[in-house]
Amino acid sequence: MRIRVQVVVEPDDERAVLVHEVAHLERTILQAETLGLRLEEAKDLLAQVQDVMVAEQVRRCLAQRVGCPDCGRARRHKDARTIAVQTLFGALRLKSPRWHRCACRPHATKTFSPLAEVLPERTTPELLYLEAKFAGLVSYGLSTRLLGKLLPLGRRLHAMTLRRHVQATAQRLEDELGPEQAMFIEGCPGDWEDLPRPDLPLIVGLDGGYVHATEQRSRREGWFEVIAGKSMPAEGEAKCFGYVQTYDTKPKRRLFELLRAQGMQMNQQVTFLTDGGGDVRELPLYLNPRQSTSLTGSTSRAEQSVGGERG
Repeated sequence: MRIRVQVVVEPDDERAVLVHEVAHLERTILQAETLGLRLEEAKDLLAQVQDVMVAEQVRRCLAQRVGCPDCGRARRHKDARTIAVQTLFGALRLKSPRWHRCACRPHATKTFSPLAEVLPERTTPELLYLEAKFAGLVSYGLSTRLLGKLLPLGRRLHAMTLRRHVQATAQRLEDELGPEQAMFIEGCPGDWEDLPRPDLPLIVGLDGGYVHATEQRSRREGWFEVIAGKSMPAEGEAKCFGYVQTYDTKPKRRLFELLRAQGMQMNQQVTFLTDGGGDVRELPLYLNPRQSTSLTGSTSRAEQSVGGERG
């Protein structure tokens, strides 16, 4: 049996429908090892489909931008360069033309590259997301090997590259986080009464602990304090969080945004379960007008409320 896989492109303009053959597959008798697609076949198929799709996207983008938006005249071509974009399904090398600016009005530069303007980031958000997701679970080196095995990246992903991407993603998220505040309670009791009926109470477990270096030479070096927690709504997925006590400058903001992402309202009851440590007890203060704090009776009890998803 022979199977041909085609991609049909239906342009929005009056151009004819385009048909591209992207894969030829052959199968004989049905066995466990011949059932469906093999991993390498799937990788190659995804890469071929993406090549066709990207070529049409680039063609359409350039066609829409070749005319000057002010006077409508076509821009003159200067030269072409190549830009590289890393995606989940392969490394793309896109031919990027450089055009002269139209003389109908003054510009800061004489030439520009439309694709470079449209694609300022050279790694797609989905790939950055998976890199950060894997790196949060296992080491950088193991993350690169797993991603390379599962996805048709088209190139070898190095641990240092992944580390740089993860740090850039973390910095972007940090920059988007609002400023730290002593109090996050918003509005007044009258405003809270007008809010929709809240969900059932949120339960948040908080605990602190110390991480020590394996080769600690003295009691004063090689350790830092970590505050970790888990927010558990009555319905939906629980979320875990953590930060280094002596390093994070926005711990209260971080916790508030996590609770708000889970739908917390100012008229909703929130219960915090903490140990007796001062830093841990002060963290949830003034996050919600209907919050309550309960001190756990022992360290083991606090660990049960916070660490339920470990492993």
